[in-house]
Amino acid sequence: MVEYVRIKLGSGEPMQRQGGYYAEFSSKPAFIKNDINEIRLSGYLSDSTKMSTEFAVSPLHGIYAGGDLRTLQSAISEKLRHLRIEERSQVLHHLNKTQEFYHSELIRASEPFIDTRLIYESKSLKELERLTLGKKDDVFEAFSDLTKNNFQQIVYGREDDVVGIHIISYFISKASPSLRDRPVERPSRSIGDNKSQKIIERIASTIPLCKHGSLLRAISHNKAQTFVLGINQLTTGLFRALNQFSQMDFVGGTGYQMLHDRILPQLPVYEILHTLRIFQDYNLKHLQKFSNSFQPGNSIFSLLREDTDSIGIFIPLFQKELLRRHGINVTEFFRGDEFIPELLPTLRPDLAVLLQHDFFNTKLENVTAEIEYEIPKEWLDEFSSLLIIPEKIEYWREKIWLLLEEPVINQVKSFVELAIALDNFSKEIGSKELTLSTTSVKKTKFKTSLADLLKGSVDDSMRQFLTAAVQYLTQLPSEMVEVPVDIVRALNDVEQILRIEEQALSKKKQELLNFYLIQIARHVGDNG
Repeated sequence: MVEYVRIKLGSGEPMQRQGGYYAEFSSKPAFIKNDINEIRLSGYLSDSTKMSTEFAVSPLHGIYAGGDLRTLQSAISEKLRHLRIEERSQVLHHLNKTQEFYHSELIRASEPFIDTRLIYESKSLKELERLTLGKKDDVFEAFSDLTKNNFQQIVYGREDDVVGIHIISYFISKASPSLRDRPVERPSRSIGDNKSQKIIERIASTIPLCKHGSLLRAISHNKAQTFVLGINQLTTGLFRALNQFSQMDFVGGTGYQMLHDRILPQLPVYEILHTLRIFQDYNLKHLQKFSNSFQPGNSIFSLLREDTDSIGIFIPLFQKELLRRHGINVTEFFRGDEFIPELLPTLRPDLAVLLQHDFFNTKLENVTAEIEYEIPKEWLDEFSSLLIIPEKIEYWREKIWLLLEEPVINQVKSFVELAIALDNFSKEIGSKELTLSTTSVKKTKFKTSLADLLKGSVDDSMRQFLTAAVQYLTQLPSEMVEVPVDIVRALNDVEQILRIEEQALSKKKQELLNFYLIQIARHVGDNG
């Protein structure tokens, strides 16, 4: 079946998804040849290292790097449409050849299963695993688990936190008009309209969020968290995980040694550095707007601060690994952990901007002040345009928050209070059975407009959760002499969430928000 069955991977999304983006820098020379750069290189490098710069090219990235069967969609399809016919032909020819080679390798690895009576099953399975999943490495698996745990704890919160920063991303996405013909939310996990499903089970399937996972589809989640909130999704929790890993011990050496030998060579260092520099709100300015919206003691703020504080420790390791992948002896390009400023103009501008010592610097004068020889104007213009991208993104991000700050903060605050109240109620009531009833809201003595607000055909996890929450909260007082104030307060939170969702932004403000998001996308080569 291997010869006839293929698994299709959609291409066109950022690195934190399939990584099938258009990487125009693939296989391009890393160093720029001119007379001034010859003087620069001769002044700092040995003859052998200088010679190696002649052959240094960037490795293949994005769609060039993989041979899987791919379709071209989203941003990459638009990018290819605007390429010159010669460039487009080269891209398609490369994809065709790599896919043919990959397919032939899959067939070769599977042949021993059917074409021989010898026991090659174990060997063939390992070969298929290498071609599809990659070579298994226990050390890297340990690091992956650390990274996953840190990501989940920051994005969804720990179990005691109930919620994480994902709830901010959710309400940002709900307030943002969709530019695609697909919904931004994930559909509800419930199968059909099961009236007998227990309310507590429905609530427990959503909170704590660490048990539920994302309420959003991947593109919407990334846009809200990375573009608007300023927490780069690709690197969320990564640097805290690196810090933890570096302090561990392994059979082959210390964690810090393993980072050099087994971890960094497998990470997408170019994409990590690039997205971190342009998207990350290093001071967490926008996240701090929500400091009063979460309950005291929520761990996401301290975890994110630890993650951010670790960035400066490990950036030099990523910078050295980036240069090492071009076949270069990196020690001659660095003084300690700092790339020699005079050698920056010898590199392609997109590499130079990632190798500057002050990684988040956006001021051209800070770079040129440390360079002695003349810098070609063409290089300087391109370098400068790349350098100021974070400033441009922050400019439009500020405008977005002028529109979203008040409604999103209010929704997040209401949801957090509701989620914590429900979590506490469900723990107190234990396993008592309460089943869903479509008329429970109308029959209750709480005469609210929640029944009307919850009407609609949208079947997303949040709507199902709020419906279950209202039914749960309105059935609890039926056996109580007095209605607890916490229940009334929680019902008010539900109403607040729904009313703000209905009236979050006017049509004119939605158009403005769309415009701001598209401007950010334009600066980073995305399609919004």
